[in-house]
Amino acid sequence: MMPPTIGIIGDGFGAAALVLHLSQHAPEYLDKLIIFGTGTLGSGSAYACATPDYKLNVRSDVMRIWPDNPGHFTAWAEQHLDDGDAHYSAGDFYQRKDFARYVTTCLADVAQTQKISQILERVISARALSDSPDTRWEVETEHGALYECDHLILATGNPQPIWPCSVGLPDDDNRLIQSVWRGDWQTSVSAHDDVNIIGGGLTAMDVIYALFQAGHKGQIKVITPNGMLPPVQTPWTVKPAFKWPICRTARDVVQAARSVLGQDWTQISWQESFETLRIGLNDVYQGLSGIERRRLMRHFGGWWMLARFRCSPPTHEAACALQESGQLQVVSGRALSLDEHKTNIQLTLLDGAALISDKVINCTGPAGDALLSSMMDRGLLHPSPVGSGMSVSASLECHRPDMSPWKSLSAIGSMTGGSLGDIVAASSIARQALLIVQRLA
Repeated sequence: MMPPTIGIIGDGFGAAALVLHLSQHAPEYLDKLIIFGTGTLGSGSAYACATPDYKLNVRSDVMRIWPDNPGHFTAWAEQHLDDGDAHYSAGDFYQRKDFARYVTTCLADVAQTQKISQILERVISARALSDSPDTRWEVETEHGALYECDHLILATGNPQPIWPCSVGLPDDDNRLIQSVWRGDWQTSVSAHDDVNIIGGGLTAMDVIYALFQAGHKGQIKVITPNGMLPPVQTPWTVKPAFKWPICRTARDVVQAARSVLGQDWTQISWQESFETLRIGLNDVYQGLSGIERRRLMRHFGGWWMLARFRCSPPTHEAACALQESGQLQVVSGRALSLDEHKTNIQLTLLDGAALISDKVINCTGPAGDALLSSMMDRGLLHPSPVGSGMSVSASLECHRPDMSPWKSLSAIGSMTGGSLGDIVAASSIARQALLIVQRLA
């Protein structure tokens, strides 16, 4: 029997994890694998950065491709990296670009990768060739080329961010930095520029650390809805999973979480308790109705994400140093508009406050995915219960509008989070890749 033609839309970490698991469980499938993307396989938006200032926000033993070999990256790093700045009491926090090197090395060890077809073009559409659940799929790229696949996997990762507010300035205004993911934005910021950063998550912490490392002299303001920066990683150890009670409502979930969490999230014991909650949280989340999932995300999601995505020790130290000197200020608010103000930029907040700066940097995270939106518009996909991403089954089969599954269309990564829960970390995406491969094999 001939192996099926498998198409993967996306060439980031999720695609690389699929290739590596296919090489172990169904290596014959690699001969007819097509990967669509415009970058280096395995890097994606998360790791395709040129700067050494972007650190992994979790310690090395948490960065796992193979669930049964959690120390693989750590062992590789100890053998191949000379990074004395990576070592902290909370663990080893290596550069993101070095994790990309590691993934590339793992792929190079797979002999069949030379047989994989990589199409270095952006996919603009995908359509089913019939109404059958196991239909073949046709993919069209930006230059009009058409490809057919027996099974299609959506692994598009995080789309480039867009401004979260109205912008009354030209698109090419170099005072506005819309995306910092590649780490090549620093040359457009002068040492004495006053900088406003919209967004206060891990991307903002990357920018703060890069400015600190460059010896930036200007004032820095971070505008974030909760007026807080992420807590720092602690030297936590793995504890037994929390035994979640039956949770039928968002209130049940919040009460159960609060029953084991203390007040001080800077404590090691707090993070250890939090990590025990995460182990079974996705099953609890998937057991809620769509209404209760939306309620949970609306009232608890922002706080959970802040506690979930802790920053690395070096970025935390940089932020603390800048705050103590008075150079960094965290402002509670939401951006409303960006407009010209003499030779500067005025950032107006929803409460009417006006913040003036030389540069504005967008750190609000990814935007919507145009390909997924077009597939939903054409009735091929169903949105998730919370509205972000698409609806998928527990085995990662994409749902049609009538909620029946496509047997030949799967999805991986953050786009599945609205259906399945906390699906962002590299280890979670790698587990998803393994699940899809085991189903295909």
